[in-house]
Amino acid sequence: MPMPSFRTRAASALVLAAGLLVTVPVTAHASAVAQAARPTAQAAAVHSCAYRSTVGYTCDYYYGAATISEGSSNAAAVREIQDIIDEHTDYPYPILLDVDGSFGPQTVAAVKWLQSHHHIAGGADGIVGSHTWDYLRR
Repeated sequence: MPMPSFRTRAASALVLAAGLLVTVPVTAHASAVAQAARPTAQAAAVHSCAYRSTVGYTCDYYYGAATISEGSSNAAAVREIQDIIDEHTDYPYPILLDVDGSFGPQTVAAVKWLQSHHHIAGGADGIVGSHTWDYLRR
């Protein structure tokens, strides 16, 4: 089989480059549209989440690791859990938690999903204990 000519190779390179120029902005645009389309539940989150060497991953609401379950009155810990699940895990879009400090049915479902999906020790009981905190903080 004969080697393609310079013109054929140049034309192929131009077609490939044009395809990349079209694909990259469309992908970036789709990502921006998806981000803009996310519900405004995260608007309640006033802290940015980041890794801190002394705590692990945190959204700066709560630094402890107390056992937290449905109906908990520790609003700061619940906001921490909700924001970390929204920001730092692969909890399925478009489901976002309201970062409101209320450990209700949506938060229980999110915690159970996280525990089940990531095989966190202790099982999917919806209670944020030491194993679940360890996973959230890593």
